[in-house]
Amino acid sequence: MKSVFKILAAGFLLFAANTFASTDMTDRDSKFAALMQTLDISSSEYTLEYKTHGTSVGMHVRLAVDDKKFGKWAPQNEATDVEAQVVSYRLGLYLNMSYLVTPSEYYSVKDSALETFANFVRNSSEKNSLRQKNRSRQLAVLAKNPSSISGVFTQQPSTAEVLQIADTSANTISSSNPIARFISAGGPVPSKTKKMSLAGVKTKTGEIPTETEFELARQFSQIMVLDMLCGQWDRWSGGNVEATWDKALNVRFFARDNGGAEMYGTSAIQKYLHIVSRFDRDQITRVRQLAADLSKSPSETASSLGLKSDPKSLLARAKIVLQLVAQKESEFGSAAYF
Repeated sequence: MKSVFKILAAGFLLFAANTFASTDMTDRDSKFAALMQTLDISSSEYTLEYKTHGTSVGMHVRLAVDDKKFGKWAPQNEATDVEAQVVSYRLGLYLNMSYLVTPSEYYSVKDSALETFANFVRNSSEKNSLRQKNRSRQLAVLAKNPSSISGVFTQQPSTAEVLQIADTSANTISSSNPIARFISAGGPVPSKTKKMSLAGVKTKTGEIPTETEFELARQFSQIMVLDMLCGQWDRWSGGNVEATWDKALNVRFFARDNGGAEMYGTSAIQKYLHIVSRFDRDQITRVRQLAADLSKSPSETASSLGLKSDPKSLLARAKIVLQLVAQKESEFGSAAYF
């Protein structure tokens, strides 16, 4: 099939699509694309505050009219790979699973926003060793780049950490968790009708959002495949398995912090080979198309995904995913799919 490359939202998002499986762009994605054409966080529409939690140095962006959190900007940090954060979202679009991924795009800070960030960094007193290292890094970057600093802007809904899935002591998934068993081809088949909640996820008024076992397991499997493609190494360290919900109290997993990853090599993928072995068929179809596009048009495909690293690594990861799927299908048959 002939691949076509569509420029969406006046050239903001260029990503690979093809004639037999179109890329679905949600209303949220379209609005984010339009936003990024004109976003200027130096304007009076926004107020900026220093990001004081976590290990990454950056800024929260709030709407001046009501002080509502609008997004976050971060430069390259030890635990925030700007490229990986952007590529994870673009891949989410390509794989038709963007509703599970926070919108992210390259964004350079300049003018008054840069001055504000510089003052934040210079006046901060960091106690955490990683934050100290990131502060020193940004001071060096500011000295070399007095007019602008490149980074990533992200938007996200309100999220909650999902407890009991990450085994932080072993830096992997907790094998006893129902979701871990559902995404294993040798594990129980999740029900399409039985609802389940996620530990730690509830509204401010105490309501418990739910979704079917099948849908939540399918979503988490999709995120695991995305993590493999992006070289995610920081999903299990604590706080990075998250969920959100809609007005109808339907809960869904949500990959918000995707910067703890790297877009070169294949070492990070090895852990996931023992985590996920049940897959979403449609997503795997798109992974096959990704491998085909990367083989046929590596530069164009890399550009469409916001990939600045050598696309050979992403192609190698896609092939590893497909090899895993083929192996599990041979071993478990239809049980290897949702």
